[in-house]
Amino acid sequence: MQVGDRILVNKGIAKRVYLIARTEIPHSTEKIFVTKSGGNFTIGLKVWKSDYIWSEKSRMWVPRR
Repeated sequence: MQVGDRILVNKGIAKRVYLIARTEIPHSTEKIFVTKSGGNFTIGLKVWKSDYIWSEKSRMWVPRR
């Protein structure tokens, strides 16, 4: 995972594409910070790296099934 990669996040019934803003989260090696705008310090959310897998078809990180 790299900063700027797209990631598909399932939030309940909504599926949204976010950008990876930071891969280094203090006190956690397993989480990444994602945001809609791509900024480092905008409001976003943290997701688990292990819950996602790269999809060559859509060229983005998608949730594992």
